[in-house]
Amino acid sequence: MPNIILERIMNNYLNINSAIITLVTIGLITIITIVAYSLERRISNSSPLYQRLIAHLTEGFVLAISMILLQQIFHILNSGSINNGWLYANAQLTILLYCMYLIRNQITLWINILMPFVYYNSMNIERLENKDLPFFIASYIFLVAIVIFIYLQTEKLQNSEWKYLFLQTLFGLSWWVLLWVDHSFPIYEIANMLIVFLIYMSIIRFCAKKVQETMLTYNDLQVQVNYDELTGIRNRANLDKTAQEIYQTYHSEKVPLTVTMFDIDHFKEFNDQYGHSTGDEVLKHVAHTMEREMFLTDTKGQLFRFGGEEFIIIFRGKTPEQCTPIVKDLRDSLVNTPLFLKGQKLNVSISFGISQLKNTDSSFDDLFNRVDKYLYESKNSGRNRLTVEGQTIDFDEKKIEP
Repeated sequence: MPNIILERIMNNYLNINSAIITLVTIGLITIITIVAYSLERRISNSSPLYQRLIAHLTEGFVLAISMILLQQIFHILNSGSINNGWLYANAQLTILLYCMYLIRNQITLWINILMPFVYYNSMNIERLENKDLPFFIASYIFLVAIVIFIYLQTEKLQNSEWKYLFLQTLFGLSWWVLLWVDHSFPIYEIANMLIVFLIYMSIIRFCAKKVQETMLTYNDLQVQVNYDELTGIRNRANLDKTAQEIYQTYHSEKVPLTVTMFDIDHFKEFNDQYGHSTGDEVLKHVAHTMEREMFLTDTKGQLFRFGGEEFIIIFRGKTPEQCTPIVKDLRDSLVNTPLFLKGQKLNVSISFGISQLKNTDSSFDDLFNRVDKYLYESKNSGRNRLTVEGQTIDFDEKKIEP
């Protein structure tokens, strides 16, 4: 009877440990997913090399820390013993494979490739007997081939549940053969361990999908809240938040901050003569042209649609004198890129106002009101003009009006 009671206690203990390890694994996967999504939103293939390198190193660091945390938690739960190690091993394999699908950078690839040597005491494979070494080498080569194939074919694999399951099975099989070489457990146990690994991956993938859906929903909400639906650029709500941040940051600093406000000349005539759908196309044309040119020339400006046909550009770290040639180039690009719509050539011009944040400004509104005033000075002077701190420039005549 005592033996039966002890056996039940041990089974319950193992079940609790299994649940804890599973929950910890899901938690680590969630953290990795959030970090990866947050970093990937901030970089692209066009980002500077150092930014991409920092992001990839951060992702690799988070993966490495996750593996260490999992190991420490497992040892705490088992009081330093390696009993029931299959549970810990499957959890680690799950994180390794999941990160291969999610992160897809070379640091994650190398972590997967080098992980067997970490397991064998940092490349100390003396513990392997000579008769076992060929099995280790063969299974390791097989594992490397599977890892590289997954790395190269990730996007295609994600679109096929059967391919995903097949590669997942091969990944788990290659790892459990490696572990079998070292531990010499009954060979049929490989099948048991593999089944548990596949179940683990199914649970983790389900939970990860929910996390990813939540992240995508959050991103969609962020876009809806902060970006203009028609033009795709930042909207008035985003400007209001940014305005508070930049005022607090730049008001007491020596670093300059310049704001440009512009609107489309005779915009009402586009709506009245061609209809509101044409007016919408004009708005999109202006927004996309300005945003494209700002990106191509790396002006460091942020473009917002303030409302109607009015737009704002915020230039951090630039004076009005530095912004004036930038604005002229933006205006010239727009004028030299007419909008062709329904067989009609639509020439679009814009008027600007520019001013710098001053120490005397008590809020961002003071700067905004000043820029708005300069914009209307440009419009009242005949449109297609630029007013910089009270001085109006005629783009076509290239002269400054008093």
